[in-house]
Amino acid sequence: MYDVTTDERSQPQIEALPTDGLAPFTEVRASLEVVPWSTGDSLNDEYPEAPVRSVIFGAEGQGMVTYLILEYQRRVDLPDVTWLG
Repeated sequence: MYDVTTDERSQPQIEALPTDGLAPFTEVRASLEVVPWSTGDSLNDEYPEAPVRSVIFGAEGQGMVTYLILEYQRRVDLPDVTWLG
């Protein structure tokens, strides 16, 4: 298991998610706790194993979580959660 952490920027973004974004976000967060390397894609196409990744969520892909995997600490940091819906 990985510890998923938020910060002073991402926590308010999560708290501002609309009702229809909460369940999909919760699913993404649960997936990040177990399989962060398989949950999203690298932000760097030339380095697919990069630890800075993103995943789209929501029924119509309205949300995106950007995250950093710190493997040696078994931690996933969420610096940004965006909702465009």
